[in-house]
Amino acid sequence: MKEICVGVCCEDTRYGRKLMEYLNHQKEFPMTAWFFADEEALWKKEEEGVFQSLVLSEGIEDHGREPVCRLGEECASAAVIASEIYEGLKVRKKEECLVYGVYSPFGGQASTKFALELAGRRSMIYLGMQPYLPFPSNEENTDELLFRIRQRRDDCMEYFESHQEELGEAKGFAGAGCFLDYRELTIDDCLWFLEQIRKEETALVIDIGTACVPSLEFFRILDKIYLPVTEQEMKTDLYAGFLKQMRRYGIWGCSGMEEVVICRNETIKEVVSRL
Repeated sequence: MKEICVGVCCEDTRYGRKLMEYLNHQKEFPMTAWFFADEEALWKKEEEGVFQSLVLSEGIEDHGREPVCRLGEECASAAVIASEIYEGLKVRKKEECLVYGVYSPFGGQASTKFALELAGRRSMIYLGMQPYLPFPSNEENTDELLFRIRQRRDDCMEYFESHQEELGEAKGFAGAGCFLDYRELTIDDCLWFLEQIRKEETALVIDIGTACVPSLEFFRILDKIYLPVTEQEMKTDLYAGFLKQMRRYGIWGCSGMEEVVICRNETIKEVVSRL
């Protein structure tokens, strides 16, 4: 399950505790809420990088890096607050998701197999962003697509639609000739391209390689990110370090980041089928 943790702090203790209970039990916007009657306790916990969002009374100064939802003098609707938290984090409901990312801090073939299986099963377009092509294919199509994105070409989507390749059970773009080509994209370039994708209501899955991320901000602009990880990988220091960094920069929880645990002897097809 995606982990969205919210810190709640307000002067009205009774209302604050009821708000926490509502946020924890409502199903439309899943999250875990913590209530603090004391500001000092809130900021001490906030320093650990636990929270993705804060709900604060008007009189409480914002010391954090997370989006803040403010409580007015009158007790606001808890349902509205839950919605505003998701809006602030730019987390979309499942039916609203069009742009998916698949990412693993460990790299390897597992995440690519996961992305291809997801694309094929859900009739999504695959876009490779791995440092090296994971299978024999023509990188020139992806190179040209990236060029048109950087140039904001009017015919970019026409090219995107007409130059997709057959990639096993999926269709799309295998990847660029060099991972540095992805680094030339700015976040504004990426935002522009994803806006075109959403306008066309095209479902896209991006197979993200660690070396190919333009910046950490890239994770924020996706609708959903799956993190395929084995039970053994979850116990490593590398994965603990990855989670710590994601929380430190407020990425964890954004874009509906969700761990997908690959159990022992389980195939990628089986993993994707249970999503």
